[in-house]
Amino acid sequence: MNLLMSDGKPVSMFSACGTKPFEPASMTPNTAEAKIDFVYPVVPFPTTKLYQQWGEENIRKMVRYHHGLLRKSVIGNLFPADDTMFAFATEKTADFFVEALGGEKHYTPVHGHPALRMRHFHITIDEKGREIWLMMYKKTINDLEMPSECIEEFWNWIEPLSIRMINRRTTVAPIERHPYISIWNKIKIEEN
Repeated sequence: MNLLMSDGKPVSMFSACGTKPFEPASMTPNTAEAKIDFVYPVVPFPTTKLYQQWGEENIRKMVRYHHGLLRKSVIGNLFPADDTMFAFATEKTADFFVEALGGEKHYTPVHGHPALRMRHFHITIDEKGREIWLMMYKKTINDLEMPSECIEEFWNWIEPLSIRMINRRTTVAPIERHPYISIWNKIKIEEN
């Protein structure tokens, strides 16, 4: 990766830390080069197939179910404890999902660009939180029996989308990816 700062100096991956000799203070000022933690992956939006086949109410039901699972999980503190505020947050997310999946524009006219990382910055979402969020979608997809012909597109959207919500890193290890084939083939094998 050949990223450059505005002054033309290189930016390296944080994982390169420790690969060059350490340069302590000296009589002339020196700097350590800029580092980047990771590059967020491309997020391929699905077609409108899920929205057309499943409809708005099932998408809303999916978000409500997912949030209900999350509220009971170890990351339940990400949500308001108050039931009314929880319902508001859930419906706001449902509005986003409906719009993102091809339905009416319920979210952006009211809230603007989703800007997931920024919007969630007041709460800590680390790699573990992202893993739980994503795996609860796996459970939701199965429990609510999303149309099978829509799962791959949906998963290929939410898997990289979930990375965009990470706002606190707890490790320099690369973010674990969960490609559709690695998740859904396991389910088919387990069912047989």
